[in-house]
Amino acid sequence: MSTPPPLFTTEFSTPTPVLLDTDIGSNVDDLLALLFMLGSRNLRLVGVTTVYGDTRLRAKIAAATLSLAGRDGIPIGFGSEEPRSGRDVFWAGHEGEGFDLSHVEDPETTAASVYAQALQKYGSQLVIAAIGPLTNAAEALEDSKVKPRCVVAMAGQFEEGRPDHNVFSDAVAAGRFMELGIPIICIGIELCRQVPYDPTDLETIQRARPAHRLTQLIVEQSRTWWQQQGLEQSNPCDPLTLLALSHPEVFEFQQAKIQFPAYGSQAGQTRWMSSDYGHQWFATGVDVPRARRLILDTVIRGMQS
Repeated sequence: MSTPPPLFTTEFSTPTPVLLDTDIGSNVDDLLALLFMLGSRNLRLVGVTTVYGDTRLRAKIAAATLSLAGRDGIPIGFGSEEPRSGRDVFWAGHEGEGFDLSHVEDPETTAASVYAQALQKYGSQLVIAAIGPLTNAAEALEDSKVKPRCVVAMAGQFEEGRPDHNVFSDAVAAGRFMELGIPIICIGIELCRQVPYDPTDLETIQRARPAHRLTQLIVEQSRTWWQQQGLEQSNPCDPLTLLALSHPEVFEFQQAKIQFPAYGSQAGQTRWMSSDYGHQWFATGVDVPRARRLILDTVIRGMQS
């Protein structure tokens, strides 16, 4: 494996503070990513912000999940519902199903407030994990005097001409973010597709946590997503993105200059060229068996409560 970006380290004296920016509620991988954060020994969840579509509902889903995991008290903020690009929002229709939201209060804190508080408290030690469109990140960071150490994003498609969902959903925000000069490490969709998440993984979770309140929810959310997509498996794109932060030694990386065109027929497509300078990287390879095992182990650990 190649040397990880210098922003990463495989020796953690204290866990890295991470703000998770997520479109939780549609694809099950956001749910898995939230539990991955709770189970990581190297990362510490200090805030959750929601993006894309009904972000208030997504915030309630995040709150319900944290409560079931015994982790109430983590700041949660709802972000922008509409992409800067004005593009129609993809809405699966099952968001919120299976979650008991009857006792979850309507969110009052904005994503911008959670970003500002986290940056004020943790400064340049903070890492932003953007596993949805980059709308919140672009809005919160473009005028902020304090910048995070880096952003780790599930973003880009580095081997094909087509854009990935997260960037395409708000290509204007993605394009703007890449102009801010903030270090970013992208995990592209083509790499995510190498790592499977299937019924054998569900069986592993069920055996490890048979009585946990979240186990059946994970099973239901996984099967709902697979049925909605007409598949018998999916890919854990979002926890894989977090794994690149907690275990960079499992990946290969390419330093590059990366652009996401904001407008026109190529909006959202990934443009990159190799570079030995700058502040942008993307993952080019991953140890699939080890990544799959680490993701499952960490998600299960996040369900200890």
